[in-house]
Amino acid sequence: MTSLSYINNVFNDFANHFQGKIERKELKKVEIENELTYIVFLSIGNPTIRARVFKETSPNFLQALQNLHRKAIELFRKHHLDPKWIKIDVVSEAEKISFDQLENLIAKTRRNYFRYGISFDPEFRLAFLEQELNGNAMLRSLNKSPIQLNEKNINHYLKYNVSNFRFPFVKNRYRNKQVFLFKTVSSFSDRENQEIVDLYHGDLSNGIRKIDNIETESRHLIKKATYFLMNQVQDDGKFIYGYFSAFAKRIGTYNILRHSSSLYSMAEGYELIQDEKIIKAVEKGIEYLIREAIVFKEGPEEEIAFVVDHANEKEIKLGSNATAILALTKYMEVTRSNKYLQLAQALARGILQMKTPSGGFMHVLTYPTYEIKDLHRIIYYEGEAIFSLLRLYAMDQQDRWLDEVKKSFDYFIENDYWKHHDHWLSYATNELTIYEPEDKYFIFGLKNCQEKLEFIYHRDTTFPTFLELTMATYKMTNKIKELQKDYLLDYIDEEFLKATIDHRAEYQRVGFFYPELAMYMKEPGLIENGFFIRHHSFRVRIDDVEHYLSGYCQYVQYRTPMLPTHYHTSLIGVINNGISE
Repeated sequence: MTSLSYINNVFNDFANHFQGKIERKELKKVEIENELTYIVFLSIGNPTIRARVFKETSPNFLQALQNLHRKAIELFRKHHLDPKWIKIDVVSEAEKISFDQLENLIAKTRRNYFRYGISFDPEFRLAFLEQELNGNAMLRSLNKSPIQLNEKNINHYLKYNVSNFRFPFVKNRYRNKQVFLFKTVSSFSDRENQEIVDLYHGDLSNGIRKIDNIETESRHLIKKATYFLMNQVQDDGKFIYGYFSAFAKRIGTYNILRHSSSLYSMAEGYELIQDEKIIKAVEKGIEYLIREAIVFKEGPEEEIAFVVDHANEKEIKLGSNATAILALTKYMEVTRSNKYLQLAQALARGILQMKTPSGGFMHVLTYPTYEIKDLHRIIYYEGEAIFSLLRLYAMDQQDRWLDEVKKSFDYFIENDYWKHHDHWLSYATNELTIYEPEDKYFIFGLKNCQEKLEFIYHRDTTFPTFLELTMATYKMTNKIKELQKDYLLDYIDEEFLKATIDHRAEYQRVGFFYPELAMYMKEPGLIENGFFIRHHSFRVRIDDVEHYLSGYCQYVQYRTPMLPTHYHTSLIGVINNGISE
């Protein structure tokens, strides 16, 4: 289909789609200064450019849409924009507030969590969708000041998006004046499939597509995110580490621990997708790890290996050895080989070298002296370490790994490590109960989750490790039932656990760069199909993608088969913590 045919066809579809909403009274005119009107936004773009946005107002919806249709054709003909994505937003609510009130509201809102559009005049001549505001960093904190309207970024965007831009935006011009906050009803079309998708417009879910079935969508997300990570692996095996999305700013740092953990999640994705290109990319990444980061230290009897983070002061991190083992063992598991077994065992011996007499661990050494740099740095390292030893034990059945894990768990239980609510500890506890199904381990694992459940359910940030933590706990509850130890379920609210898992699986979709959101960033193709952290400048980093991906892999394998066949997803109310759409 040609670009022009696509534009013509999709506008015809949009006309029918929204006319149906109007007839069903799902969409009405809004009242602005005592006049009823439709305010319609057109966003049009493709993976290579930031979306162009136009708007029209009219008491006749079809007239406004027809005017936008003409603008889309003009953009294609005069500026040679090849449209892949077209989105229509129709204002459904508008509230007049003072400019001072607007500034106070912005200052009190979490970074990048402002979910309203703003119009600075009643005619909507200077008006921005929520996605334009966030996609262009128009609301920023400078020098630790409260978040505020950023004149520089607003004017930079106006020069890009307004062809006859003449008057720069100046905040002082709006002092003591009234502005409008607004919400929209939105639909999106992707040229690939040409179906119109409705989007949510809730306070936390604004702009994300509605779906019918969470299992189908979770598999879609796994596939897209796995290929996203695969495409970040360069020829030498090193990842493109990530981007701050608004301005396509590449992240210049690197962390070898996250390199390995991302390979681990890619191998999890491969397990479900079974595309050889994915596992070849994992292998390339492993070879980079071996070549660039692994060193060997001669022990009295056996070789000992460590992962050196050369980019970060040549640190040897407990977690780096652990995630390297996780990547190697997962690769061997899904390829049914023992290609890296000896290396994984040498890395495990490195972990044992970092144990303390108490049962805990030294967290960071310095290469090449192997002196202690940090006795403790971050709690995740210890969960990663024992989980990796258990994954190695599953392959080689050497009792030394299991024995050391049990000693560590005695230390963790004695020191109430469950209070850390670490997802890696959940993984490790679930793994340990496969071999040692003792009550004390189950109780530890359940407490690691239960005390955090309420917080997890209601958390407004996507926090992908929450799905990992709850899924590991869910697997433990199933094991408890199989072992007929149901009395242990007193330590967990099982129904609330399941509700929390399903809620988080659905809510995490608001952290995925669907094209309807990616299109507002500078170079959408760089970050489309990646997962992001909204409050970190829409950061897409390999480990961000990794945690979302691992959680969804666990969800699809162990939770969705248990959902009723009639189960359908709805974000209305649930995703907005009870706020109706």
